[in-house]
Amino acid sequence: MNNYYELRISINPEIEEIVSDICFSNFDCEGVVLAEEAYKDLEMTSTTRGTLRVFLTDLNNNPIEVLKTERELLKERGFSDEELGSWEISLDEKENQDWSKKWKEKWTVTHVTDKIAVVPSWLEYEPKDGEIIITLDPGCAFGTGTHQTTQLCMKAIEKYLKKGDTIADIGTGSGILAICAMKFGASSAYGCDNDETVIDVCIENALINGIEVYPPLEGGSKSPISGWGNQHYISKKAQLNAKDLRNNPTLQEQKLWQYLRKSNLGYKFRRQQPIGNYIVDFFCPELKIIIELDGGQHNEPENINYDKKRDDFLTKQGFRIIRIWNNEIDNNIEGVIEYIKNNIKQQQTPPPNPLPQGAGEGKLHSLNENNNYQGAGESKLYSIDQNSKTQEAGEGKLYSLTENNNYQETEDLLFENQNFEDVEKIGKITFELNTADKLSEKYDFVCANILHNVLAQIMGDLKNIMNDNAKMVLSGILDEKKQVVLDAIEKFGLNIIETIHQDQWTAFVVEK
Repeated sequence: MNNYYELRISINPEIEEIVSDICFSNFDCEGVVLAEEAYKDLEMTSTTRGTLRVFLTDLNNNPIEVLKTERELLKERGFSDEELGSWEISLDEKENQDWSKKWKEKWTVTHVTDKIAVVPSWLEYEPKDGEIIITLDPGCAFGTGTHQTTQLCMKAIEKYLKKGDTIADIGTGSGILAICAMKFGASSAYGCDNDETVIDVCIENALINGIEVYPPLEGGSKSPISGWGNQHYISKKAQLNAKDLRNNPTLQEQKLWQYLRKSNLGYKFRRQQPIGNYIVDFFCPELKIIIELDGGQHNEPENINYDKKRDDFLTKQGFRIIRIWNNEIDNNIEGVIEYIKNNIKQQQTPPPNPLPQGAGEGKLHSLNENNNYQGAGESKLYSIDQNSKTQEAGEGKLYSLTENNNYQETEDLLFENQNFEDVEKIGKITFELNTADKLSEKYDFVCANILHNVLAQIMGDLKNIMNDNAKMVLSGILDEKKQVVLDAIEKFGLNIIETIHQDQWTAFVVEK
């Protein structure tokens, strides 16, 4: 396992997300953690300073020099040394101890208001009555819901957005504000960003919140998969990884591919096909069937959780998943092919939920003609009864279907709760690579959580996408810099209906 690099930057905690965004944009960055330290200055005023710990998988450039340059750019944009912090920087190589999870350790449920809670996708949370839950996996995108500027926008959405409004989220980041608006009843949402790496993160965040994604036919960082509609998109990273996997197949993949290739079974299959941020082993676009080959490592708890999340995502897109153990390919390839043929003949509707785990090596899994899960070659049957419980016959091992449609074994087998809600889609949302000056459509509500100087520069463009009587929330404004934004608001004839403060940050709610 390769070592990782830890970059430590002394910053003012108020600009945590700005610096985090710089790191994600410039480095091979897996995640960040902020450690704050309270202290008294010479005037005995309580304040804080922070160390941003940045976890890097590789050094593709000199991060210290890049950060020095970025700090100077921020100073040119109006930030003072006090607002930025010292930016003392250290860089150390660390022995790999599951660095990919370290940044998640301190992130928990964020209660923005009494009505809004932001829940990390890897945590389980029971919502209060009437509480709006936004499930989020920020990936490399700005907008975790923990920062004041994001929360100010969410408060404005809760107070001013009317049911049925259309909304534009300019500088969407993780998509959290567009998703929040949809949860509060917006009829549709549009999010754009000038960072192509965040678009796939936005799409997945929308999907795990039960929101239908309606991508544009062109643009963004996504490309459609031909042969199965234009609503399914793949990330650039997944495309590159898929190519590597196709060039280095396992022995079992090579063996099965000899039977699936060239439409030998009557339908065209693809191997190592990216779907969203995932790569599936074999895929039939016409039937929307996915075949996955699993080795013994898929019985490990961490991989069970990962497969659960992956299967939830794919089944919500309408795909049917067949999982086959590697030793069945090695020892019973004729039985495997017959099994796949029978599934093709059935052409059933994909199951609404992922297959329960718990089966060991040598068990084929699919949905049989009676809508029961069966372990082929053995007398084990998975059936869903009227009480929404799944029982493995003959063993007394019970899997209960939770309120979030997640299977959980009663004997301490815990799945990662991804909070995929089995609800009717609550409207359509679109994310793409774009900027406000290129938009022609008008909206009832606009969110712009951007640096103060950028807000001032694009204020005219933001006004142009507002319907008559539309409202807009402008955030990302340090108190000391609010006059820059106020001057732009006055210049373009917008009326301030509320000024909202949180710590050192200000947001303006304006109307046309």
